[in-house]
Amino acid sequence: MRYKQLLLILFIFLLPICIHAEKLQENGTGNIADIAKAIVTYFPKARGKVSSVDASDIVIQSENETGLSAGILLSVYREGEPFYHPDTKVLLGHFEDKIAGVEVVNVSDGQITARVIGETIPAVASLAGSLVRLTAASIPMRVSGGAGEENRFLIHELGLALEETGRFAISKDPLYDITVITLLPLVKIQMKNVKTGKIVADIETSLQAVDESDSIFESLQQKLFEKQQKGIVLK
Repeated sequence: MRYKQLLLILFIFLLPICIHAEKLQENGTGNIADIAKAIVTYFPKARGKVSSVDASDIVIQSENETGLSAGILLSVYREGEPFYHPDTKVLLGHFEDKIAGVEVVNVSDGQITARVIGETIPAVASLAGSLVRLTAASIPMRVSGGAGEENRFLIHELGLALEETGRFAISKDPLYDITVITLLPLVKIQMKNVKTGKIVADIETSLQAVDESDSIFESLQQKLFEKQQKGIVLK
């Protein structure tokens, strides 16, 4: 408890230090919950159908404005047998047969270009007409960083905050790695998918101790929206 109090004092009094973030995509000021909310924005509801194929790439016609970023992993699947409520016999849905995993390369004007990945890659031509989506289940994450005491504290707190969003589960077998680098009051967050090593997000923020701030969340949502409107490829 004493350490946490000291840490919060450091956050408050070191806050005015300026941020140097020429190479980082998203910047702001906020607390640990804000960072978790910002990470959620990289995983919006996304669903579509493979409209065309080209070599190892596929083009997906999205059903909605996705806000997806390069490096996000999607599942390609086909609908299987229907299943019904055991008593009412009402159709509840269909079983799904996953046939491939893909990594988002670019998003522009409602179209997602993605690259087929994985140890067993099916014939890309066979994917035409298949359905694609970002899983609605909890996404397995791993949070790591340096050995310093402040890093261990933030890794633990960020892990809790991510799970509290309901979108993520901390796992030893993750789809994404989040690395935390602490230079009080600055915190750098880098997220990459573990399948290809593609960096999905670089975030630098100046932490603050108050709970009311949603500045990172709001700023990041706007930045992502602007990038999608311009058809910019995130690197």
